[in-house]
Amino acid sequence: MSRVRFIVLCTGAAILLLGGCAGDGSGSAPSPSGSSASPSSSQAAVPRAEQLAAALVTAETYDGTWSVNVPPDAQSAIDGVVPESQREMLPSLRLCAKASEESRAAAEALRWQAFRQLDQSEDNPIDALRDGVRACEGEIPAGEEGPGKAESMTIPDVGEGRFGELTTVEEAGGGTYWLLHTSWVRQGPVLMNLQVVDIVMGLGVQPAFTTEDLDTFLTAAVDNLP
Repeated sequence: MSRVRFIVLCTGAAILLLGGCAGDGSGSAPSPSGSSASPSSSQAAVPRAEQLAAALVTAETYDGTWSVNVPPDAQSAIDGVVPESQREMLPSLRLCAKASEESRAAAEALRWQAFRQLDQSEDNPIDALRDGVRACEGEIPAGEEGPGKAESMTIPDVGEGRFGELTTVEEAGGGTYWLLHTSWVRQGPVLMNLQVVDIVMGLGVQPAFTTEDLDTFLTAAVDNLP
C-alpha cells in the first residue's frame, strides 16, 4: 500500500543579515573617499517580509494545474509571511560535520521570511499505471523460470479507480506454476496494491483460490483503507 506521489514545489525566501563595522573606537567609521559613493549590495535596503511574500511564485507561474498547499489545520498553514512562531516548522539547511564552523553558523542564522508550497497532482494517477501495465501484457519468455503470460483480470467495482492483472509463470522443469493475482485500487489519495499468489504443484491439481475468494480478499482490504 503506498500513497499517491504528489509533485511538490516549495518556494521561499530567507534572509541572513551579516554586518560589521570598523573605526578607531571613537564611534565614527571612516568615510569613503570622494564626495559620494554608490551603496554596495551589502548596504542595499533589505526587502521587508511582505515584499518577499509578494515576490513568491503563484499557482499561475508555471504550466499545468497547480494549487497552493494549505493544511486542513489552519494553525499549521503557512503561505506568505512566516510568523516567528512557525519558522521552526519549515525545512532548514543542515550541514554535515565536514562543513566549517563558520559555514554551519551561517546556515543556522538563516531565518525564513516568506514561504509558499505549491502542489500538482494527476486527476486520476492510476490511469497512467494502468496504461503501462496493459502495454506490457502478453507472453513472457522463459528466463530463470519457465515461460508465462500476463493478462488483464476482472476485479470488483471498488474504490474510485481500479484494474487487475493476472500473471501465470511456470517453474523451470515444469510440474508447478504460479498464479499472481495483482489488484490496484485508488481510494482518495491512497493507492493500494494487493497481490495474491497461488502456487499450483502437481498434475491435475486445481488452484486453491476461487474468483470469489479473490474478490473477498480485495473487498476486505479496500474496506480497511482510511
